[in-house]
Amino acid sequence: MKRLDLQFKEIDIAKFKKRTALLSDVKNMIKDDVIIYVDNQPVLLYKNIKENTDDLRWAVKNIDYVEGKRTRGLKSTSAIFGYSPRIAMRHDYCTITSMAEKHPKQHHIISNYIRRVIQYYEQYFPEIFEQHKDIVYEKVLDEWKIGNTPFTSGIVNKNNQLKYHFDTGNFKGVLSNMVVFKKGTSGGHLVIPSLDLALEVSDNSLTIFNGQDILHGVSPIEYDTETGYRYSVVYYSLEQMWKCEPLGDEIDRIRNVKTQREINRLDQDHLNKLSKSADSLSKFVENEKKIKKEKNNIK
Repeated sequence: MKRLDLQFKEIDIAKFKKRTALLSDVKNMIKDDVIIYVDNQPVLLYKNIKENTDDLRWAVKNIDYVEGKRTRGLKSTSAIFGYSPRIAMRHDYCTITSMAEKHPKQHHIISNYIRRVIQYYEQYFPEIFEQHKDIVYEKVLDEWKIGNTPFTSGIVNKNNQLKYHFDTGNFKGVLSNMVVFKKGTSGGHLVIPSLDLALEVSDNSLTIFNGQDILHGVSPIEYDTETGYRYSVVYYSLEQMWKCEPLGDEIDRIRNVKTQREINRLDQDHLNKLSKSADSLSKFVENEKKIKKEKNNIK
């Protein structure tokens, strides 16, 4: 693994934020495996994955995507996985994401793939990884973590040319892990002005960095074929998951409306959705237990 020592350069955030990321904004293009250090501390890993990822590629190509806006108004076509915290004005309970209900097999593959890439996180960022584990294991209950990892959630982006932005909502100081699949396209580089570089993020590549502290964006994607695509699978740890109670309590929370005022403002369709959410969460828990049991029997 090549080591590259750099320094963060000062940039005018206002000139970059929420505008299209361009290769002309930086001087250097990274195409080969590299670990980048700043002040003798690792800050970014870029690596081409050699192992077979056909199962993950199949999963991301066979799920439903929603067109909408991410935090801070960034337009995207995406699907979230793992667990979702309580969100004001939307749902006052922690739950699984809709992918687990609509596409259980794909959700299982995508969620659990983090176990295959987390080895690089631990190998190249040992101190940060330990801090990541400590803070999540201390604050988040086991049932709200993906497997035996410090990650709680993630997002799959489909053909998103995201403008310059900072990620939000994660525990402070921890790193996100991103796997990219590309075919029949060019462009779609990860551009990082403060390091004066862009990452090629080639097909079957892994990037690990702190997207909350480092401004980044995706350069325009050009399609060489009608079936061309660029998917990115990003694993992260949501800070608000610390508020989640044990599964049984969250299921009860969904089913019970806490005040008469809430009951009065809820229509029957909303009540039916709450009931469905509770049933879906219960079913997901049972399915995960079944999968683990089948794996143990195979062993």
